[in-house]
Amino acid sequence: MLAGRLHVTGRALRMESVPVPEPGRGQVRIRVAAAGVCLSDVHLIDGTLTPLYLSGDVVTLGHEVAGTVDALGEEVEGWQPGQRVLLQAGERDRSGTLLTRGVDYDGGWAEYALAREDTVMPIPDALPFEQACIIPDAVSTPWAAVTDTARTGRGKRSRCGGSAASARTRCNCSCWSARRRSSPWIRCRRPGTGR
Repeated sequence: MLAGRLHVTGRALRMESVPVPEPGRGQVRIRVAAAGVCLSDVHLIDGTLTPLYLSGDVVTLGHEVAGTVDALGEEVEGWQPGQRVLLQAGERDRSGTLLTRGVDYDGGWAEYALAREDTVMPIPDALPFEQACIIPDAVSTPWAAVTDTARTGRGKRSRCGGSAASARTRCNCSCWSARRRSSPWIRCRRPGTGR
């Protein structure tokens, strides 16, 4: 398969032919239909951002990924080939370290991508892959700001800031994510409405 691979030391981005990855235990292989280009990808390429946890010197970029389930690893339940999905932008390892897809391990600038089954989310048929693929970044950025940086917890309030539509989208995404994952409730108000 073809993959957009960054050689970190020389900051060289190359399209390379690599083997199609095989899903391991608890993993799902996704046939990538769309992958976004984020500013962090640009920063990885230009050298202003460097992977912290990458083992080795080469990584397939892309943490904004959507596609269809292609193959299942052992012990995967609840997913079927052909299901439309998006991939979370990252995952925590066994020690709790947050790893970012396409930065600390191979991402979705490829024909196929692997994901741990608990980092895959279904998307409706009406949502185009090109729009679905940016959801992980649009949700994870404000979510991390509210939960990790602001350390908001159950019963605490947080205020989302930003410009116009971006702020509304990010607040709504944060609230949706809180409800979806049964995480601490985050109350957001629509600008100018008082609710």
